[in-house]
Amino acid sequence: MTLQRSALHPIAAAAGSHFQERFGWELPRLYADPALEYRAATEAVAVHDASYVGRLKATGRDVLDLLNRMSTNQVLSLQPGQGAPTILTTDRGRILDLIAVVNTGDYILLITSPGNQQRIIDWLDKYTIMEDVAVQDATSSDAMLAVLGPGSQAALEAISGVALGEVSAYHTVTVAIGGQEVRLIRRPLGGLPSFDLLVSPDGAPGVWQALVESGATPMGVEAMDAVRVRYGVPYYGREMGEAFNPLEAGLIGSIDFAKGCYIGQEVIARLDTYHKVQRALVTLRFAPDAQVAEGMNLRRGEQRVGVVTSVARIPKTGEVIGLGYVRTEAAAVGARLELEEVPGGWAEVEELPELFGPGKG
Repeated sequence: MTLQRSALHPIAAAAGSHFQERFGWELPRLYADPALEYRAATEAVAVHDASYVGRLKATGRDVLDLLNRMSTNQVLSLQPGQGAPTILTTDRGRILDLIAVVNTGDYILLITSPGNQQRIIDWLDKYTIMEDVAVQDATSSDAMLAVLGPGSQAALEAISGVALGEVSAYHTVTVAIGGQEVRLIRRPLGGLPSFDLLVSPDGAPGVWQALVESGATPMGVEAMDAVRVRYGVPYYGREMGEAFNPLEAGLIGSIDFAKGCYIGQEVIARLDTYHKVQRALVTLRFAPDAQVAEGMNLRRGEQRVGVVTSVARIPKTGEVIGLGYVRTEAAAVGARLELEEVPGGWAEVEELPELFGPGKG
């Protein structure tokens, strides 16, 4: 299989980056030092080539109406420049994907999980009957850069000359960076400030160079994985998918319980009303130098209570952290669980992440 390459691949190659396959793309694993990259993302500002993230272009007068009837959040009233996260669920209330819906004014942009574009197109097409809706995969039509870290907003304001304080989460504006027109979307990574920049493939190298010259540190997927796990962000195929429902995945803040029917609504409402959620997504801290891997089981005494879904080593400190699902009765902050496959190994629950807050505010 031929791996896809982004418009920024030549820049990474020229910098001597180490590459790896991910989501059908050849991606830079690191640019120089993963510890430096992780520190920039969590303490300053980093830039990451996120062109592998799925993007769909939806057009037609009924797009928002269809999405509103099919997904968990209120998106019908999104005005040009506005956006929101929402979840497409099955009739059993299971996760098909967490997507961002952004009204650009010219079309509706859907940001999907990497590699999930065709699945979402097929799902929307299945429920499109008489609606005026057309959806196409736009992932390769532009490049996408993620600028993240505590200093990301200030850095982007300085380089674009546009104040971004009034741009709410998932909302969008058009700015100029490095002489190129860029669509900027504020899309936080858990509690970490982050912005997506969409730019033409020809313009992407200039935007990347301008960001780096302004002080942003290039970051590969190794450091990005560690940042994702540290901030409790679920990934499709790990913590999201048809094995999970949005409530146990900590996604309640992207569910509008008052908006009316959508596919899977009755199941999700019943789980919430009667407190029937059986497990919870948790962030985990493991014993130093733990030999832990995804899929390992978690026990409390003689009872198996959970499973590890993601593992990352913090490049800065060597600390081993992870994400996992734990039965609700055992999912308490500070609870120490045993690793079934590692004699003497343990995992401590650090947090029950809620990507969009507790919801029902």
